[in-house]
Amino acid sequence: MKTQNPPSTEAHVVRGTFYLFLFLSGFVIRLALGQQNATDSAIDPTKSSFAVGHATSGSAEAQPSPVVAATAVVVWDQYNNAGTAVTLSGTFTDAPAMNSDLADDFVVENFSWLVRWIDVDGAYFNGAGPANTFTVYFYSDNDGFPGNQIYSTLALWTQTGSTFTFHICDSPDTCEVPFLYPGRYWVEIQANMTAMCCGEWGWTDRTLTSGNAAVWRNPSGFFGACTSWSRRAATCGLDPAAPDQVYRIWANLGPTPTATATPTPRATPTSRPRPSPRPRPTP
Repeated sequence: MKTQNPPSTEAHVVRGTFYLFLFLSGFVIRLALGQQNATDSAIDPTKSSFAVGHATSGSAEAQPSPVVAATAVVVWDQYNNAGTAVTLSGTFTDAPAMNSDLADDFVVENFSWLVRWIDVDGAYFNGAGPANTFTVYFYSDNDGFPGNQIYSTLALWTQTGSTFTFHICDSPDTCEVPFLYPGRYWVEIQANMTAMCCGEWGWTDRTLTSGNAAVWRNPSGFFGACTSWSRRAATCGLDPAAPDQVYRIWANLGPTPTATATPTPRATPTSRPRPSPRPRPTP
């Protein structure tokens, strides 16, 4: 999906009309954002509010984490190749039909990870923010899509330019974050917002794909497609030129899990005739 430039005055007027109608009637209607050049999209661009153009705070590669512990290292880095749009990932107290999820995958190799922080490139649109809270979710992998949720937290965050740093575990001795062992996982960053006052938040799309392409869903079907996890770009038609997301993960490395010894198979004994019972000797 091609995306629009930062919202115009007309878009703000349309948004205001939408929320007035929403609160007077109690019904949710689709918000027209005047998106341009959105041919070949799986979702009607005049009825969507989840992919908009934005400006990052300089090169995505140049965004450092504002908090770095000596024992934490970058274990997964997709903070590069930023596109020109963000995709909605949020819940809304005043417009729950717009609730949407966006997740991307990563791979733990060799060591176990205790995730400390996550840097995410993103932006508010249709309002200046801020979010009420942010929720970070981790999922297991299910054949290339998010599987079971294995952890979630309302994360404290700091913002520097377009970099949002989510604090998952500031104190390793007391936090309850589980170690992630080798395997593929998915992470979701979701803003919890009040749309009427503060707008929406989106995660910056990435032109280079690492692992599986990002997935998106809108469970209510409000946006007309992808009510379950689907490829954001290829299936949902959201910013097809940038199919992944911009983020990096900081973690403490744990020991390499010890492989469980596998018993050596034993040869199956050759079957022998069962011996006949013998009479007990007479004393």
